Amino acid sequence: MKRIGLIVATLLFAGIFTAQLSAQTAQAGMKVAFVDSQAFASDKGITKYVNALKALDTEFAPKTKELTDIQTRLNQLADDIKKMQSNPAVPVKPEDIQAKQDEGQRLARELDFKKKEAEATAQRRSEVVLGPIMQDIGRALQTYAISKGYTVVFDFDKIGQGVLAFDPKADITAEFIAYYNTRPATAATAAAPK
Repeated sequence: MKRIGLIVATLLFAGIFTAQLSAQTAQAGMKVAFVDSQAFASDKGITKYVNALKALDTEFAPKTKELTDIQTRLNQLADDIKKMQSNPAVPVKPEDIQAKQDEGQRLARELDFKKKEAEATAQRRSEVVLGPIMQDIGRALQTYAISKGYTVVFDFDKIGQGVLAFDPKADITAEFIAYYNTRPATAATAAAPK
């Protein structure tokens, strides 16, 4: 009976040690890397992505200027009202102040509406223009990771605060950008504005 117990215990310990050894071997073969996706939009980033961002900026420049102009007019009205109220020596009609306040409220509502409208339009347009490019980048990153033997590639931009320390050699951002920019053009191109 003691012999059977000893054999079972020996087999149990052998099984545990074998499992631990195989787990350590699997971990030793695991290759992890980081990519900072914010670098894709930098001057030395992914050319196709940077060009699409510039095209979006150009496309929305008139709307941005319109919003800036409304904000400037709103600020000017606030300054005018402040000047009118700050000088007690000059009599000011209450109707004049009220008219400027009404105009300011109207402009504030208009600015709020146009800002929300512009944000929604920009969001939809960004999805149309950048969506296919981001999908292509994702596919290329998958291909790159497999070809280089990486088991996992993390986006440093998304989990950066969760990473306490890592070897800078694990950052493959520049290598991936160079790889992506040298690839032949794909079907992922920016759609023309409507």
